[in-house]
Amino acid sequence: MNTQLQAELNHKFGRTSKTKIKKVDSKMVIKYTRVSGKKQFDTNESIDNQNKTINEFANRYNLEIVASFGDTYESAKTDERKEFKRMIEFCKRSRGRISTILVYKMTRFSRTGGKAISIADELRTKYGIHIIAVTEPIDTSNSNGVLFQEMQLIFAKWDNVQRQQVTHAGLKSKYEQGEWCIAAPIGYDKIKINGESKIVLNDYGKKFRKAWEWKLQGYSNEQIIEMLAKIGIKTYKQRIFKIFKNPFYCGLISHGILDGKVVQGKHEPMVSKEDFFKINEIRLASTKYGVSHKTQNEGVPLKVFIECGDCGNPFTGYIVKAKQLYYYKCRRVGCKCNKSAKEMHKLFLDVLGQYQIKEALIEPLVWQLEHDYHESTKEASERELSLNKRLEEVNAGIQNLEEKYYVNSEMTREVFDRLMNKLLGDKQENVRLLTASAIQISNLCESLHEVAQLCLKITKLWLKGSINLKEKLQKLVFPEGIVYDRKNGAFRTPKINSVIAKIARLSGDLLLNEKGLNPFLLGQSLSAVRAGFEPAVRLPVRQFSKLFLSASQAPHHFFNGTQI
Repeated sequence: MNTQLQAELNHKFGRTSKTKIKKVDSKMVIKYTRVSGKKQFDTNESIDNQNKTINEFANRYNLEIVASFGDTYESAKTDERKEFKRMIEFCKRSRGRISTILVYKMTRFSRTGGKAISIADELRTKYGIHIIAVTEPIDTSNSNGVLFQEMQLIFAKWDNVQRQQVTHAGLKSKYEQGEWCIAAPIGYDKIKINGESKIVLNDYGKKFRKAWEWKLQGYSNEQIIEMLAKIGIKTYKQRIFKIFKNPFYCGLISHGILDGKVVQGKHEPMVSKEDFFKINEIRLASTKYGVSHKTQNEGVPLKVFIECGDCGNPFTGYIVKAKQLYYYKCRRVGCKCNKSAKEMHKLFLDVLGQYQIKEALIEPLVWQLEHDYHESTKEASERELSLNKRLEEVNAGIQNLEEKYYVNSEMTREVFDRLMNKLLGDKQENVRLLTASAIQISNLCESLHEVAQLCLKITKLWLKGSINLKEKLQKLVFPEGIVYDRKNGAFRTPKINSVIAKIARLSGDLLLNEKGLNPFLLGQSLSAVRAGFEPAVRLPVRQFSKLFLSASQAPHHFFNGTQI
């Protein structure tokens, strides 16, 4: 091929990678500091230490800190933090000028795992902004550095989960013993008596006791509100309804941490159990309290899931009783965006049908997905082997050192302690890295077939499934819901489950091959988005296994009890 033809082909058909690692050539950086809670913020010098260490790092490498974010307490369990979001928005507005976000440790940046990896990847590939933890700096200008940083973020989430499990177990034990561990409900105060925490009725609660008596006498909630106002208790309909159906007020504790179990509390009841059960019209032996409230409606499974494209509010559903027809409408007063449920469901099935595959493609799809999975985890598997080998060496070193000290007396205690501490530190670090890099999916091929089966029957599953199945299925495929564009009379899908989108794209590529149209000759790769699809969230291939788990575990639940 001559040079002129090659240049023309490059100009017309050449494509560049969307996930290429970029780096802004700038000395301008920003910093982000935080602690987890107010008590920690008020009582220690962690923020000062973070600022000092980051400033020293910036000075050492001649970096100019042009903006600071954080300097407060924000939990890293979610990335919906005020200062964190402000920092991310600043980075996006400063495209091409900011090169780096400096943090003290990666745990200070985020503990959300996969979501944090996605944010870091978008900043790096789209805006050229890298994250550096100054106490554990990693060069993310290459794929190995990116992998190590993602391991740090995954380990940060794992560490958070471990802490939560310990905290959860302790809280559950206390609740099982009848102790209320969070803020006291209205009408009660939490006080300390002789160093022991107790929940007691306050003045509001003592006066509110009359409301239970009035309710038993047949007064309506509106009348009770007026009568309470006369004795100095101001309340409203929603609050009084919640109090009347809450078993806490008759001395019982019902909390999600107890997994449906109700226990006797140690606090003083506001009303007797007998009166509480009479008011709620249930028997003493029952464990369900209050009036049943039907939140689901078979006729409008897409309510709340659909968002209005004009104002961003979710849709609700209603029925025109005269015609016995269901409709969807935007919740915002005055928006006037509504559509019949029948038409809306047809549009949704059309969108869902784009992710349905043919049965003949299941085996080649499974083969390709399995191949992609092993390719995406190849680097991590090799690293895991290396870490295991190093761990064996460290364990052998520990055993040899103990033999030299305890058996042969070849060194002093001071030397032994120094060498042993180093080896134990190496062992701990290896175990941490192994835990962070472990990527395992049991019965991979079987799980892949189940995901493919889901895509094979995806429209039938939604059409014939129960209301619960419909809601779970649509949430699985479109995690953030869908947007109805009134002007075009069509749906937009802001985010798609990447594994299901991948299956649909591969299916389209395989069909092109059947027709003799090689996707590579069309300028596409197997990971290109097929025409007609909204873009799925673009993530590095190494995250494929994490996303695959969410999809592969879903079909077990979907197929149970569903006949297609």
